[in-house]
Amino acid sequence: MAAFFEQIQDYLDGTLAVEERQAFEQQLKEDGALREELALQRELRDLITKHRAAEAGVSALEATLRQVRAAYEAEGPKKKPGVIRLLLPAIAVAACLLAVFNYVGFFEPDFEQLPEMATSITRDGGADSTYQQAVSAFNEGDYQTSIRLLDGLVSDDTSVVRYRYYRGLSHLGLAQYRKAITDLKPIADGPSVFAGDASYFTAVAWWRLGDHDEALSYVERVTETSDYHKKAERLKKKL
Repeated sequence: MAAFFEQIQDYLDGTLAVEERQAFEQQLKEDGALREELALQRELRDLITKHRAAEAGVSALEATLRQVRAAYEAEGPKKKPGVIRLLLPAIAVAACLLAVFNYVGFFEPDFEQLPEMATSITRDGGADSTYQQAVSAFNEGDYQTSIRLLDGLVSDDTSVVRYRYYRGLSHLGLAQYRKAITDLKPIADGPSVFAGDASYFTAVAWWRLGDHDEALSYVERVTETSDYHKKAERLKKKL
């Protein structure tokens, strides 16, 4: 399977040419071991993304707790009941556990949690440089900048689906749901490797706009092989 590693990564990134993608998907139908390796690589990517999101959430929580404690300490010794002071470590632990439980799915999932934007294969030329800048902006949550950069890339080459896909996700990140649908719906309706994921996020956008019928029509397209199948099933229960 080592020989297929780069091809699997390119397939997941959506960077294969149409002919290469079709040939790879035909090989997937014929090779069970390759299907298993693809599923494993998808799972690893998902775990890495979730791990990074969890780290960011816990770091933010710890920073908040430090601020609360500093403010509490600044009040002076006469205003600090001893029992509350003793409870502060326990409160911190409970808050961290709450964050972890929420992260692993004990509570309501974050239906709008966006994936990391994949880095493209390095090529010479300005388009690749602009794309890498868009990747950095998107992954840092600077969706205004990623939209501006992706606008230019889409204008230069409308055939590259991933430009429109991540621009749609950027709009979703800004709660610009109709603009997100404008980009994502044609992808969800098309044959690209992004169609399944685009169907999920199109459903989320329709749901946020209050159109449950449209949301349901797209959420039902999310197959069991999709990274978003579990979330899609939970979203379906809300529609």
